[in-house]
Amino acid sequence: MNVKLFAVGVVAAITLSGAAFAGDAAKGADVAKKSCGTCHTFEQGGAKKIGPNLFGITTRGPGKAEGFNYSPSYKAAAAKGFAWDAATLDQYITDPTAFLKDKTGDAAARSNMTFKLAKPEDRADVIAYLATLK
Repeated sequence: MNVKLFAVGVVAAITLSGAAFAGDAAKGADVAKKSCGTCHTFEQGGAKKIGPNLFGITTRGPGKAEGFNYSPSYKAAAAKGFAWDAATLDQYITDPTAFLKDKTGDAAARSNMTFKLAKPEDRADVIAYLATLK
């Protein structure tokens, strides 16, 4: 195998994997408000709804929205430790219950969040938007 061709392939793969999370925050704000706004607020100091306020989610850590009562499975996953980075947010909003099963190792784990954001580009945009909420 040609070493140069292999190196170009590796660089392309790394570049493309990073690009999977390069979303448009402005589009993400619109998607988040339309798709997530029924259950979540986004402004600093915003009220909790069915779900927690998402302002600062990428910096405060999982399970730490003040005054919100997280599900037992969510609390168990947070206790095992993870951070809300682009990859974990993408995994969570793709399928919250599968995420909690993976993080807890408990096949019976369930998320109270039943909504799934199916389109990868919508997830990338929402993740880019959430990253601006600091």
